Amino acid sequence: MQVIAALDVIEALLRASAHPDFQNIGRYGADTAAGGSSPPGVKVTHQSGSATMIWATAAKPEAATVALPPEMPPPPQRVQRMVSFAVQLFDAARPAAFTTWEPCKYPGVHISPAGLRITASDGSKIHLRVTNAAGAAREPDKDPHPDYQFPAEVRS
Repeated sequence: MQVIAALDVIEALLRASAHPDFQNIGRYGADTAAGGSSPPGVKVTHQSGSATMIWATAAKPEAATVALPPEMPPPPQRVQRMVSFAVQLFDAARPAAFTTWEPCKYPGVHISPAGLRITASDGSKIHLRVTNAAGAAREPDKDPHPDYQFPAEVRS
């Protein structure tokens, strides 16, 4: 599976999630594969104006997998929060294009988990990093949408 096709699946699932904190979801990057100067990714802009990016990387994770936090991290921990959200989203949707999705730690990154290792149905591996950029407003300390549930559309 090509990175662009994996990002198409991720973008579609993020849109289908209809999470009330997601103000905009869009693609960025000029490259079509990991390792270039403009890596492809999906950017999620939150109500606070901050953004979380899920992007293709040529870097390999340090470990096969790392544990997710026991509870959804609060909004100030955007990277861990998005990794946790993505894993839960994939668990709910079970996209046919992916066989496994694992939260990962990356070399030199103090935040963990900081990305995902996806195995596509054709056996290829896709490594994704998650990063964030601060917005103009302060992040809420607590989840403003604690009762959010994945809509039925995620499963179709």
